[in-house]
Amino acid sequence: MLEQNNQYNILNRKIDTEVIRAFFNGTLEDDIDKIPYRIFPKHSAKVSKCCIFKERAMVRYRIMELLGINIDKYDFEYLPIKSYLEFALHEGVDDFPLLTTVQLACYGCPPEQYRISDACRGCAARPCTTNCPKDAIVFIGGRAHILEDKCVKCGKCFSVCPYHAILHLPVPCEEACPVGAVHKNEHGHAQVDHSKCISCGKCIHSCPFGAIAERSALLPILKMLKNKEKTVAMIAPAIEGQFPGTLSQIKSALLKVGFTQVVEVAAGAEETSINEARELQEKKREGHGYMTTSCCPAYTQLVEKHLKFLKPIISTALSPMGYTARMCREKFPDHKNIFIGPCLAKRVEGIRDQNVDGVMNFNELSSLFMALDIEVGEMEKSDLGEVGSFRDCRDFCFSEGVAGCVLNRVENRDEMKIMPINGLDRKKIAIMRTWEKKAPDADLVEVMCCEGGCIQGPSSITKTSLAMKYRGKD
Repeated sequence: MLEQNNQYNILNRKIDTEVIRAFFNGTLEDDIDKIPYRIFPKHSAKVSKCCIFKERAMVRYRIMELLGINIDKYDFEYLPIKSYLEFALHEGVDDFPLLTTVQLACYGCPPEQYRISDACRGCAARPCTTNCPKDAIVFIGGRAHILEDKCVKCGKCFSVCPYHAILHLPVPCEEACPVGAVHKNEHGHAQVDHSKCISCGKCIHSCPFGAIAERSALLPILKMLKNKEKTVAMIAPAIEGQFPGTLSQIKSALLKVGFTQVVEVAAGAEETSINEARELQEKKREGHGYMTTSCCPAYTQLVEKHLKFLKPIISTALSPMGYTARMCREKFPDHKNIFIGPCLAKRVEGIRDQNVDGVMNFNELSSLFMALDIEVGEMEKSDLGEVGSFRDCRDFCFSEGVAGCVLNRVENRDEMKIMPINGLDRKKIAIMRTWEKKAPDADLVEVMCCEGGCIQGPSSITKTSLAMKYRGKD
């Protein structure tokens, strides 16, 4: 994925902040078509594309994404943005698909390829030639050359060159997708095959042009907050460390935004851990083989669409969000439950869960704080309540954190073998396919789609190293 600190993310946050601020000020209908011109006024010095008009068009599309508009289906260039706003406010938008593409943004990257650079020294060892399985590398004039008609793009030459003289030129969105759901259409633009997509969000955060985007579900949540409806903010464990303040200060900021209650999803994670521990012990005792965790919705979609043989292996326990939403529905029956996390795939889970009324990601929350001039680090601390029983479950957002919490709740911990799958990619999925014939040497397989865990989810806003400095200070 792209480095989180980049100009595209900064611009998106600025656009989102402008829209949210106007919404709460009651001026959005009047201002929405002016925002592209405010972001890129005449004689703007920060134009990265061909002209200021394309920059403004991209702002327009970003606003449409924020409104939840499916650009693939409803890109009518002659309509003002205000028309889309009225549609989103009064008619509502479809739940699926979650991803939409902006063809104007797609630069039609050339196909993936490997090239020999001027750094090639024509060395005597020539490991590139020796290790090429297709004899696709020849030497002409003392320099290596790749025969494109023979090259299968295996990358072996790239990995063995001692001078790093071989360049890999990928198509970022296609390379990032672990299930091959992104391809080019007949016009050479990126397109998502939703029948294959597992909503991991990796394509979104790999494209440096913003050609693939998430359709936001923020507008209904903003309406709830503005109308002062009773709402519960269910905060994922990964939220701790995303903002320059403590978890108790984040709670204060959410209450100031307008949420009535703030509940840690770590409380639901405790219930997940208890149930997965029970299942794990039963499988172990009865010799039924290994079990995988059930927490990552991108993984469960992977199984649903690509690895169906694993369905009986997944724990039947609900995810932490599922248990937390059920707890909140029982405790606050007249409230709306809003999950706040770093993950596109949680939107899929939230849509399917009748106890979840909305999902907001960390990027959107950051823009909401900025729009309302809320500095998390300056907030007074709120009481987090009794957290002793689920304190360890705040580590659910780390690789091996789920497995660790489950092991904390089994009787025969030392007998359990754990296998972490730290981030999904094509190679790891290929290994998982082999489990259909030969089970892994493990009792519990913990699967995290994002490398490092949810702390590095596709909508996280802070580097892990910095987030770790903020965590655990309450």
